[in-house]
Amino acid sequence: MADDTAILCPYYHGPVWDAFGLTRSAYLVVPRRTLQSMPLEWQQRFVALMDEAHAHLPAEAFPDYTVQRQERGRFQTDPLRDYRHTGPIAPKDSTNG
Repeated sequence: MADDTAILCPYYHGPVWDAFGLTRSAYLVVPRRTLQSMPLEWQQRFVALMDEAHAHLPAEAFPDYTVQRQERGRFQTDPLRDYRHTGPIAPKDSTNG
């Protein structure tokens, strides 16, 4: 959105709301291996934003969760879980988008 002044309420009309689109998803789960595979500058920005969020919001905004991967309603082994021994995820080939 080019004009931020048009946002009436960032909770209901902001970029995060828009990024979720029409889904009814209540969570965004990003595997640690995915985060660690991002370029260093992105990792630094991500950590800085999360630090700011923790400083700004109360502790209740950051509860602990357990995540299990599912595919078509069935629990699956998660290949991204092993972040210690697998290394980074290779970026997309720029020729295939």
